[in-house]
This record gives sequence, C-alpha cells and structure tokens, in this order.
Amino acid sequence: MKIEINQIELPLQYSDDNIITALANKLSCQENQILSWTIKRRSLDARPIRTAPVYSAVIEVELSSSYKPNFQGQDFTIIKESNLINEFPETTFSFRPVIVGAGVAGLMAAYYLAKSGAKPIILERGSKAEFRSVKVNNFWENGILDLNDNVLFGEGGAGLFSDGKLTTRSKDKGRIFDFYNILSLCKAPEETFINAEPHLGSDVLIKIIPSLRKHIESLGGTFFYNTPMTDLEISNDSITGVITDKLKFETKAVILATGHSARDVYELLSKKNIELEQKPFAVGIRLEIPQDQINTARYRKFKDHPSLEPASFKLTRLPEISCRPCYTFCMCPGGRVIACANENNRLTTNGMSYSNRNLKYGNAAFIVPVMPSDFKDCTGIYEDKALYGLNFQIKIEEAAFNAAGKDFSLPALMLEDFLLSKVSLTLPHDRSCPRSLPASFDEIFPDFILNTLRIQIPAMLSQLKGTQRADAIVYAPETRSSSPVRILRNDYGYSPSVKGLYPIGEGAGYSGGIVSSAIDGLKIAGYVALSAL
Repeated sequence: MKIEINQIELPLQYSDDNIITALANKLSCQENQILSWTIKRRSLDARPIRTAPVYSAVIEVELSSSYKPNFQGQDFTIIKESNLINEFPETTFSFRPVIVGAGVAGLMAAYYLAKSGAKPIILERGSKAEFRSVKVNNFWENGILDLNDNVLFGEGGAGLFSDGKLTTRSKDKGRIFDFYNILSLCKAPEETFINAEPHLGSDVLIKIIPSLRKHIESLGGTFFYNTPMTDLEISNDSITGVITDKLKFETKAVILATGHSARDVYELLSKKNIELEQKPFAVGIRLEIPQDQINTARYRKFKDHPSLEPASFKLTRLPEISCRPCYTFCMCPGGRVIACANENNRLTTNGMSYSNRNLKYGNAAFIVPVMPSDFKDCTGIYEDKALYGLNFQIKIEEAAFNAAGKDFSLPALMLEDFLLSKVSLTLPHDRSCPRSLPASFDEIFPDFILNTLRIQIPAMLSQLKGTQRADAIVYAPETRSSSPVRILRNDYGYSPSVKGLYPIGEGAGYSGGIVSSAIDGLKIAGYVALSAL
C-alpha cells in the first residue's frame, strides 16, 4: 500500500530516523512496517508561535501488507498508479522542425521533438551559455553592449541571469513532472524539487543549460549559434522556411521562442500581416533592502537560526481611489540588481541570485499594471497599433538611459528621496549594482506609475516589520516583466494567419517565468509532433 501523508513535521536538520519516527506516529504503525518513503514537498513553518522552526512535509510512504489502515482525515490519501508520466511519442517526420530561440521554452520544445524523433534545428541569435557570460560581465563592468549576445539574448534566454525560480500556478502536473525530470537528467540538485518555493540560481542554470543541449544533440538536434532569424518564407499561407543572416532552412513547422525582448521579430511578423494583439503588462522599479532586515521581518525571533535560508517575500496592494494596484515580482533573496539591454540607448533592469543567495541585499520588482488603454495613442518607432506597447516601453527605457550618464549605468535613488521626488546626493558604496547613478525618476516614468509607486510602496513595506525604509535603494526601470504583445495562435497551437508557425513562451504572450515557459514549450511541441502524423 502507498499513502501520501500531509502535515508531517520535521526539524530543519532532519535525519532518516526523524522521518521514520514521524511517519510511524502519524500512521500509528510499527517502524518496520514502513518499507520506503519519499519526500514530495516541504515548506518552512517559522511562525513565532513555534518554539523552533520546522518543515511541514508531504511524504509518500509504502507500507508492508501487515499494516492495517488505521487513519482518517484529509492528511491521508491512498495512492493509485501514477498517470503523470507524459511519454514523448516517436513520430516519423518528413521535415525537420525549426525552433527560433534557445531560451527555456525553445529548449523544452527542442527536447520534446528530439525525443519524438524529429531532429529539430535550433537557431539562437546569441552564443552558448558558457560563452555568453563573458559578454554579459563585460556589459555589467564596462557598459559594452553586444546586440545579439547579452543579458536578454543567448542560450538560456533572459532566465539564465535570474533567481532561477521554479514556482508556478499552473495545474498542468504532467508537464511540470516532465520538466522536473528533464532538469534532474541535467543534474539539477534533487533537493530543489521538494521545496515549496524551489529555485536554482544563475550559477546552477549555467551548468544545466549545456547539459540539456548535449542531450538534445545526442537525440539528433542541431544548434546554430550567433544565427539570428531575418525572415520567414511563407507560401499559400503556410510556412516553408526560415532565413537567417547566413543560411536558409526549409521546413513545414517553425516554433517561435524568441522572448519578449526580440522587438525585431514582432516587427517582422507585423510586416507579414501575422495576427498580433496588444496585451496588459507592468512597469515599475526594482527595490533592494539589506537581506538581514528581510530575514528579521519574515523569521522574527528565528532570524539567526543557522539552518534557515535567506527569506523571501511577496507583497501586493489593491487599487485605491488615487492610484492603481501594485505588486512585487521576481524577488531575489541575497541577490543583486542588474542592468539589462539588447538595444543601443535603451536600458532596463532585473534581479538575479546565485544558488546560495548569500549577498548582502535582497531585491524585488515593485510594478504597476499597464493596460492597452494607457498606450492606445503611444506612437513612435512602431506604426502597427498592436506594437504600441513597445513604444511605451521604449520611451521609458530611453529616458532611463539618458538620465544616468548614457553609458548603461542604472538610475538609482534612496527610497526616501524617491518618495519625496528628490535626487539622492550619494548612494551606499556597497549597493548591489555599483554601476548606478543618482537620477530623477520623474524624468523616466509616466505620472500614474510614479504616483502609484509613491503611495503603495510605503504601505507594502509596512508589511515587512523590521525593514528600514531609510536603507532601501530603488533602481529604474523595470519594463520587461512580461510582453505587451501577444502573437495569436489557434487551438492547434499555430498562428491563424500562417499554418505551421507556432508562437510559444513569454515573447508570444503565453507564459511568465521559467516553469510556465517550459510547460508551453512542451505543450506546443506536442502539437507539432501531431501535425507530422
């Protein structure tokens, strides 16, 4: 008999003996009746009412036939045969699918198709993950930008330089199961997958991505790096090929996984009359606070416990009469704020952490919803109204670039000065982003964003008892949390305008974050495989 049991309390430094004793007590059984066990999930319980922090675990246990069920309640579930395993059916392909973009969505689509026998071709405008970091560090240290190989473009996508969060609200357990199995195959730490708020860290991701590439290549996939797509070949409203700056690839299926920073791809699709639509997104700032203050706010009396990981937070505020809602995004404990760019004279920001999350500051984006009505008249570089959200982003990013020296330094302020519309005289020398300069945010953002941030941030931080507003630093701008454009697709996963063109991931407007992008890549790759039958 197999049973899944909830609410098993374990000390933070638990042993096998602790687990067996806790299971035997919960099940009212003898310890020798427990044949095997597996921790499926664990979450931290550090509420002040406790004498010590504990893990609350969900454990799957196999019991001997001598055990007579003696349990009741919602904490116990008898396990039937798992139906989560999603096979990758082998299919005979008369063509090689082409995947444009080697971020998480593109790589998962490539893995699925390679396992299915498709021998996919993967085109990436940037370089391999292990080479890309050299260009990125040069940008962070010296402000030297490579337009195709940077924080936002290259193998691993924008997620390569992030916290590597694996949280998701998706209910697609089968594809989440597949994704985690693929990560395990690529030597992701097994402990990652049992945590309630799992993360990998940028230093781990940069090892996993090359391993995933090698698996795809071993299954017949072929990668072309430093090879940006320049055009799509279309005949009779169907895809016939992809053109790059070097080569042409004939195919009947193109998976577009180019990410939400590939504005040239949106422009290309617009010129080819491929259906696009505006969608809401969000804009704001990135705020960092000393991590020890965050630990105090979240762990209170346990803040110095040696087994506790750096704490995180998630904050939201509903709209008020005078302002919009505001929420945090991509919180990075013990991390750093980073400058991001893939175009000259435009600048945005993000946050990242390493696996140990051991730097001085924690940071998060505090962002404000932007609706299509906010940019309905936002003319600019892009004339197609479906792309007006890009014009909105660009105005902010260009203002940010100009505000802080025009060398890709980030505009930054002490939070207290930002709230008073003042420019800080100095910034802490140990801030996480040293290439940052005091600059007026009033010259960067529209009024409705400034107003909302100034009203909502103090109220949000008041939820973190123990944090000091006077120590908080804010950086601008956070503009790429999601895409302002959606590339439409039908019930079969491809564009209603062009058969065989499959938009996926964040850039297509169908995901947000590593796990949801991976799920979308696996899902649409399945449609491509079905189309070959």
